[in-house]
Amino acid sequence: MAVVGSGLVGMLVYVGLFYSNARRTVPASSEIDGTIFKSREAAEAAANEWMSGGGIYVVETLVTVRLTVPITPLEKKKLMRKKIEAEYNRCLQKAETNLAKELCSFGPRVATDGEDSKIPQKKTIQDRRVSKVEKQRRECTDDLELRSFECVELDVDRDAIVNRLEDDKEIPVKSFQQFRY
Repeated sequence: MAVVGSGLVGMLVYVGLFYSNARRTVPASSEIDGTIFKSREAAEAAANEWMSGGGIYVVETLVTVRLTVPITPLEKKKLMRKKIEAEYNRCLQKAETNLAKELCSFGPRVATDGEDSKIPQKKTIQDRRVSKVEKQRRECTDDLELRSFECVELDVDRDAIVNRLEDDKEIPVKSFQQFRY
C-alpha cells in the first residue's frame, strides 16, 4: 500500500474546493506566462499588481436588522385601551344577567397581577436594508507547496453591480493566472 503525503492530499482538497461549482476557461499553454520570480516577495508584488489592475464589482444583498426600542407614551395608552376593552368583552361574555352586564362597565371585578396584565415597555422592529459591498474581480492565494500565487479572475464586468437579492448563484471564473517563485 502506497503512502500519499499529507501535502498532496491537502493540495487535492484545496483544488477541489477552489474550483468547485466554478466554470473557467483554461488558457492555452502558449498563453501561460512561464516566468519564475526570483523571490516570494517579487511574485507577491506581481500578483498584487495583477489584482489591482482587475478592478472591483459591487455585491448588493438584502439585510434584515432587528432593533428593540422603548414604547412611546401614545403606544402605551393604545395598549392599555386594548387591554381594558378585552377585559370588558370577557366580562360581558361571562355575564348571565343584565345587572351583571351593567357591572362590567365599572371595571374588572378581579385584580389581575399576572404576566399577561403588564404593558410591555419595549418593542422589536425590523428594518430591511440593501447592503452594498465592494469586492475585487481578481483574487490570489499563496500556495506554499507549489511555491506560487494561484490567482483567478471572476467573470464579472469591472464596476458591475451583482444583485444577490433574488439569486444566489456563484460567479464563474473567467481566467487563471499563476505567479511562481
